[in-house]
Amino acid sequence: MNETVNLREILLVLSKRWVVILLVTSIFTIGTALVSVFLLTPIYQAKTEILVNRSLNSNPEGVLSVAEIDSNLKLIETYRVIIESPRVMERVVESLGQGASMEALLLHTKVEPVKDSQVISITVEDPDQARAVLIANTIATTFQEEVVKMLSMNNVHILAEARHNPAAKPVSPKPLLNSIIGFVLGLASSIGVVFFMEHLDTRLRSEKEVEEYLGLPVLATIAVIDKKSKKHFRKKRVEEVRGEYEKAEA
Repeated sequence: MNETVNLREILLVLSKRWVVILLVTSIFTIGTALVSVFLLTPIYQAKTEILVNRSLNSNPEGVLSVAEIDSNLKLIETYRVIIESPRVMERVVESLGQGASMEALLLHTKVEPVKDSQVISITVEDPDQARAVLIANTIATTFQEEVVKMLSMNNVHILAEARHNPAAKPVSPKPLLNSIIGFVLGLASSIGVVFFMEHLDTRLRSEKEVEEYLGLPVLATIAVIDKKSKKHFRKKRVEEVRGEYEKAEA
């Protein structure tokens, strides 16, 4: 049996089971949208930026050389580690009070340097926007205080504090994006289900399939009579019998 599948056969399979494709895709798309809107907790984001460099006390002119700037850039990773260290984070937890933990704080806080600069970005995510703003600003000010004690730095500046914005929208979930993803997954899943169903269906539906399966030519076919044609045939036959009976009576 020749099992090669061409594009026309694929399209025929898909068109034959389009109801399954529509149903599965709709379930995935609508289900994802409903979960995003009603079940997932909205998450807000707050961001603050700090500038860190070496002290200028050693430079009476107050100007950093290229070598000093390059050295500062190499220390950015050290600054990031200090921000995420227990010494800083434990103080932040103490400032926030009950309900805060260092593990949860680190899980929802992203500290990363801004490319090719001496700026470090601190991003915090939380279901409460006001709390996210508070955490981001507390981390920045705590680092500013602790780094002076640890590295004798006196030139740490907060460039932009996190601010509460009543009109801010949550960064997640994103119902539209999730719905698109659900649609794609549903479409792919439905196509997979359709071809799986087709693979399990071993019935021969056409003369061509019979010829391919048996390797023999088809000599004759039986026409399919639907219910409407069958009813019309019976009605016509009754009229013919009635006409013959009337002729015989005459």
